[in-house]
Amino acid sequence: MTDSVTDVEKPPGSTDDLGLVKFHIIAAICWLVAGMIAGTFMGYRLSGTGASEWLGDIELLSFGRIRILHTHMVIFGWLSNGFFAFAYYAIPRLTGRRLIAPVIAKINAPFSQLAVLVGGLGILMGYAEGVEYAEAPWWADVFFAVSFLGMVFVNVGTILKSNTRNMYVTLWYLILGFVFTTLNFVMANTIVAHVAPGAAGAALEGLWIHNAVGLWVTPMGVAIVYYLLPVELKRPIASHKLSLIGFWTLAFFYPLGGSHHFFYSPTPWWLQVLAVPLTFALIFVVYTVVYNFFATMKGQWKLIASSIPLRFLTFGIFNYIITCTQGPFHALLNVQQVVHFTDWIVAHAHLALFGVFSWWLFAFIYWIWPRITGHMYSRAYAEWHFWITLIAFWVLYYIADTIAGLMQGMFWLTTLPLMDSIVAAEPFWATRAVSGVLIVIGTVCFIISLMKKGRIAAPDAAPEGKEVADVSQ
Repeated sequence: MTDSVTDVEKPPGSTDDLGLVKFHIIAAICWLVAGMIAGTFMGYRLSGTGASEWLGDIELLSFGRIRILHTHMVIFGWLSNGFFAFAYYAIPRLTGRRLIAPVIAKINAPFSQLAVLVGGLGILMGYAEGVEYAEAPWWADVFFAVSFLGMVFVNVGTILKSNTRNMYVTLWYLILGFVFTTLNFVMANTIVAHVAPGAAGAALEGLWIHNAVGLWVTPMGVAIVYYLLPVELKRPIASHKLSLIGFWTLAFFYPLGGSHHFFYSPTPWWLQVLAVPLTFALIFVVYTVVYNFFATMKGQWKLIASSIPLRFLTFGIFNYIITCTQGPFHALLNVQQVVHFTDWIVAHAHLALFGVFSWWLFAFIYWIWPRITGHMYSRAYAEWHFWITLIAFWVLYYIADTIAGLMQGMFWLTTLPLMDSIVAAEPFWATRAVSGVLIVIGTVCFIISLMKKGRIAAPDAAPEGKEVADVSQ
């Protein structure tokens, strides 16, 4: 029994000496805490408790600004920093070469935090732009754009400069995420924000909202699973060919269905109708990926009990099935008549960004932490983190908010006053606020688990060449 990881020789492509992986993980956790506090605060403002009254006149803490700040910090601070950390770790190991332009990478690490901070301050000061998930003012967008281009240059440039002929699927997904997001971000913050008027801008904004999740968060998250699952199970992915089928179908089908965010709006009706089959086709894309994951886990399910990273990965995969089954059904117009603009959609969005991709990031951080710090996390606090987060999110948030959304939709289909639906939803909003506090407590357990030296057996720290061989077969 030991509390440290055995020393192993670093691979030719190691970035541990740069400290980039650790820096972005710590930055991600800081933004996660800030984002969760903002979300919990917002939940109490919505719940109708005393907090919503005695803070009612403070402009900086108004519901609208805090709601935007919450999504800004979660997407650009927590998730993006986590993805940057994973890319900096995985790319050198899958290509067998060091990062190109390491100086740019080191300068860009704190600069990217400045970009998120400037955007958050702009939102709080009331300079938000009318582009959902990209509300930071234009002068903050410039900071983030420069930072992201640096990320693209270092990461994608390293892949293209490598001599890797048969790229493992994780590299495919990383390229997709970086390249498509570059194009989407420019489109959203130029054409949508400043050029296209009215319904035309809304149609393009639908592409950005949809693709910020599907062409940034999704490929980066799936890349983590394709890398981490085989390594943790110590067996190759079930089907490399099937993984590429999932990749190419995602790349072709996902970018085109964003108009489903604007059903029953002034956007052209033909565009809304076209979004229905394009969105529903994604269910087959997702099931291809999930089947590959479960086929890889065949006969190894018992490891979930002993492996914290594998447990977060697995439950994230189950949440992925649910949210990506739910999403295509949302695209059916008769379903939209009930759930459109309700809390059902809010619950669905949180199941994706928190229940799936945040859990996959938790898995990666738990797995990588011993390899970059030299000591294990605390198993006891990791268990508390998992169970508190699971119960608080699923029971008190997701299920409660989903029920609230169904009630709202049914109320709105009647001739009852709008206030009746609000009164009916308030108990579920109160439950949602309580869940926020518990999730913050779970996150504190997560941080403590990383800070304390655990007393469990150290993970196998095999030479990186062996690790790459394991995942690439």
